[in-house]
Amino acid sequence: MRKSITIRLGERTYDLMTDANEEELINILNRLQTQYSQLKNSVQDAEIDEILLVMLANALLDQVRYEKTISQLVTKLSQFVDRKEGKTS
Repeated sequence: MRKSITIRLGERTYDLMTDANEEELINILNRLQTQYSQLKNSVQDAEIDEILLVMLANALLDQVRYEKTISQLVTKLSQFVDRKEGKTS
């Protein structure tokens, strides 16, 4: 079920729609606020758009790394299964 949430970063408020459960939502909101605060404190004169762009780039980089890792694990699992099937035939 989709629900509307509001998050405040800096001096801006954002209204978002999500179907995440409450535990996931709390985790995500906490991570967003923590990352925003860390970046804002490290580059105090950065505009909110710059901070959000860095956060987005970091999230996409993480996603690419996760996808690569998953692909490598699937390949290894497939090779393992192929070897096991070859030995039992």
